[in-house]
Amino acid sequence: MFDFLGRYYPAFLEGTAQTIIISIIASIIGILIGLLLVLMRISDNKILATISRVYISVVRGTPSMIQVMLIYYSLSKILSIPPIHILGASLDRVLPGSIALGLNSGAYTAEIFRSGIISIPKGQTEAGLSLGMTRHMVMFEIVLPQAVRNALPAMGNEFISLIKESSVLFYIGVQEVTAQALGVGGTLYDFVPPLIVAAAIYFVLTFTLSWIIGYFEKKMSRKYTRLA
Repeated sequence: MFDFLGRYYPAFLEGTAQTIIISIIASIIGILIGLLLVLMRISDNKILATISRVYISVVRGTPSMIQVMLIYYSLSKILSIPPIHILGASLDRVLPGSIALGLNSGAYTAEIFRSGIISIPKGQTEAGLSLGMTRHMVMFEIVLPQAVRNALPAMGNEFISLIKESSVLFYIGVQEVTAQALGVGGTLYDFVPPLIVAAAIYFVLTFTLSWIIGYFEKKMSRKYTRLA
């Protein structure tokens, strides 16, 4: 059933590499955008808070596939990204696609950060301010580290979703795992075995990431337990 792997395994390896690259880039962008959005959302500036709410609402209320295609075709007109290949990934398609996924993830990450910040007792902020710390210092030295710890499980779920969501880049010609599976299936005139292989690859990636997130979650829990 899986005899084709002996011939087509390089395609799946290339697709896996592209999926990992996309997920890493999108995760970094998502974290940065999410942090910016949540700081805007909780700020005293009503304009910034409104911009953050509108952004989050629009992104969460529209399909990621449409967002990817809009950003890809928009950036293609504005920027002239050369078709440089890294590990088989063509930057002129991977980069806009990763940016689109990162911008999408940022909206969800912002809400995750916000829930983590809300979970921190206000007494800790008041205690920091009473010690002479500025609000900026309290946020980045007291609140955010604990918020990240509390939000880590949800962040892990978001990173896992990003790995699976990378399959939508197939629509802009990115040869990630799903695209490679469909390509192999078209050659074999049988899509089921290649798609099973693709599903197995996604499972290995997400399972590995879940284990890594769980490891850091336990490590951070022990750290804060000792400090308590």
